[in-house]
Amino acid sequence: QVAGTGTTTFTGALATTAAAGIEVDGTNFDFNSTITSTLGDLDIDASGTVRFNGAVAMNDAGNGLVTVSNAGLLTITAAGDMSINGIFSQDGAGAVSTAGDITTTNDNINFLRAVTLTGAVALDSGAGAGTITFQSTLDGAQTLGLTAGTGAIDFDGIVGGTTPLGAVTITSAANVTADAAFSAASLRQVAGTGTTTFTGALATT
Repeated sequence: QVAGTGTTTFTGALATTAAAGIEVDGTNFDFNSTITSTLGDLDIDASGTVRFNGAVAMNDAGNGLVTVSNAGLLTITAAGDMSINGIFSQDGAGAVSTAGDITTTNDNINFLRAVTLTGAVALDSGAGAGTITFQSTLDGAQTLGLTAGTGAIDFDGIVGGTTPLGAVTITSAANVTADAAFSAASLRQVAGTGTTTFTGALATT
C-alpha cells in the first residue's frame, strides 16, 4: 500500500504474489512499467490523476479485479493494455483518456465517466456474460472493437457528440443499447443473441 501527496511514479515493474493484492492511495500516480499480480486485486484511489504506461496483468482467477477511483484524468496509453481475471471498474469523478485494450475473463468492463479514445481500442469481456458499459459520453476519432460474448453492451451517454468515433465493430453481444445519439465513421455488428436498440439518432459517414 502506498499513500502520500504529490505524484508517485513507479519507474520499474510492480508485482506481487500476496493475497492482499496491490492498493495505492494518494494524489497522482504514474505507472511507467508493468503491473502484475498472481493473487488479489489492484485498487487505486487517487485524488488527482492516474496514468498507465505499461501493461497490467491480474491473474488471480475470478478475483483479479481492477478498480480505479480517479478524481482527475485517467490516462491509459497504447502500452497500457490490461488482462484481468476479474472486473475492470473506473468509478472516480475524473474523465478517461484511453488508447489501451482491456480484456477480462467473462467479467464486466465499466466506465463511469466520460471516455475519449486517443488510439485504436479493443474491449473484450470474454465469451461469457461480462457486460461492457459506458455510463457517460464517448468520443474520439479512433476505431473501437467490442466483444461481449453473451453479455450486454450499453452506451448510456452520447457517442461521438464532440468527435465522432472511427469504425466501430461489435464482434459479439447479447443486447446492445444506445440510449442517446450515436455518431461514428461506421458501425458493424457481426453477431448478437438479443436486441440491438438505438434510442437516439444514428449517424455514420
